[in-house]
Order: sequence, then structure tokens, then C-alpha cells
Amino acid sequence: MATTKSNLVRAAVALCAVTAGGLAWAGLDTGTRASAVPPARTEVSAPAASPTPSPPSPAAEAGAPTEAASEVPSGPGSPAAPAPPSAEAAPTVPPAPVPGTAAPAPKGGEQAPAALPAPLPPDRLPANAAASWKPIAPPNTQAVTHDVRLNECATVKGATTWQQQGYVSAFRTPAIQDTFSYRDATAAQQAYADLRAAMDACRDTSRALQREAKLPQDAEVTTTATTDDGTAYARQWTAVAGQSAPGPQTGHVYLVRRDNVLAVLQFAVPDGTPGTSGAGAPTEAEDRSALTGLADRLGTAPAAPQQH
Repeated sequence: MATTKSNLVRAAVALCAVTAGGLAWAGLDTGTRASAVPPARTEVSAPAASPTPSPPSPAAEAGAPTEAASEVPSGPGSPAAPAPPSAEAAPTVPPAPVPGTAAPAPKGGEQAPAALPAPLPPDRLPANAAASWKPIAPPNTQAVTHDVRLNECATVKGATTWQQQGYVSAFRTPAIQDTFSYRDATAAQQAYADLRAAMDACRDTSRALQREAKLPQDAEVTTTATTDDGTAYARQWTAVAGQSAPGPQTGHVYLVRRDNVLAVLQFAVPDGTPGTSGAGAPTEAEDRSALTGLADRLGTAPAAPQQH
């Protein structure tokens, strides 16, 4: 089962969407852990004003992934300040690591997370002109030895390092980018193929959940864009409460693989979110641009890993 901390990140991402009549919960179709050991995280407060005390406060689910992704990843801790250089020998600068390569192992025999490229800047997310995405907290990076459930349909298996970044829109709807490294490109390609197969079957999976929850079986999943490196999906459905917030909504999922790194960007927009049309669905051109942007990002030099 997923751990509490990783669920916090997902929950934090499941921020409330402000609607004309009050607060509606916007669920994120992302990140859940299958393992019982949660990653260390800190709760992240949303950039916008906190919701009124009447509705339950959202779990911070944008930072650390877990089984139902209801936890928000804690901001990475500040690295220890380096010791001043010795007068006898000037410190050497190590070469920049390539994406997905392991960082030096920390003391105490703990497994160090691999260095991964930084997540997309908020203004590169789909539909940013209307959404005005903002980061919820700094990205959280950790070594993983468990499966990570992304949504009701798809699970990431076999990854060695996991980085998660949460965002919130002007409508207080969440988005999450999960980035994973693998031991080699072959393993990453297999994981990407498994995710595509799971999303291709997501309509039937979602309808089975709706049937069990006695909800209208209206789930529809479509492929909205493809590139050499990735695939984008949209799922329209009356969501089953759990990993997703309940109610009619459209979830967007972007899968991209480059070399030994895999990235998944997800966000959901409740029907009737003010200031949006078509449930906030991006255009085909925007979806293709998002896939290209993710692929380009995965090809950049990694940011310094943040260990927990």
C-alpha cells in the first residue's frame, strides 16, 4: 500500500478549485505508491489563499508520491554548506553528471538518488495562459525500491529514482510532474510501453471502478497527441473518489521517455471550473508542445540531487 508521506504530496496537489458557489475538490490522477515505505516529505501550502475552514483541508499531494497520491512532497532539505577550501589544495570541480546517473552515495550506506533534470517551469505547462501555473514547493527527489501508482489505471515499476514536482493553477487545480530514472534505456522503454498499454485500457478500468461505485459509466479515454518520445491522453469521466477527486472532470496525462529517464505530467480540471472552456482541455497543438517540452527537458543536464 502507499505510504502516508507520499500520499501527502498527491493530496496537497489535490487542492480545491474555487467555483462560483463555493469550493469544489479537484482531484489529480497521479502518483500513488505501492510500497509501504513513504518518502520523506514536507507539507506544502498552496500559493493562493487557503480555503475556508468549513470544507476539509486538502491533503498535500503534489510533492511525494504514494499509493493514492494524497500527500504533498516536502521541500528538499538544504544541503550542508561545503567546508572552506584548504590553503594547501584547491577543490576540484567534478564534471556535470548526465541525466539519470547516480549521485555519490551518502554516508551511512544509504542509497543516493540519481541526478535528474529539473522539472518543467510552470510557464511550460499546458494551458498556462489561462491556468497561470505556480510551483507548490521545490521538487522532491528520492531513491525508490517500490512501485509507484500514477492513477487508477497506470503504475510505474522498476524505477531507481523518483522526482516529484507539484503545481497549482489560478483556479486552484493541481498538476504533478513525476520523473523516474532506470538502470538503462531498455528498462525505461519497457516502463513507457507498460504505461501506454495501461492508459490504452484505462477506459475499461475506469468504467469498472464506476460500476463498483454505482456511478454513471461514462469514462472515455482518448489519445490527444503523439511524438517520437511521448503520448498524451485525456480522460473524461465522473471520477470515483480516492486517487481522484469525485465528480465530472477531465484528466490529462503526458508520458515521455528519453534514454533511461521517464516523465509523467498530469493534471485534472473539474467540469465547470470558472474561466475555462471544455473542462480546460488543452488543444492538440498544446498537448504536442507539452510532450516536446518534456522530452527536451529530459535531455538537459540534471539538477543537483536533493537527498532525504
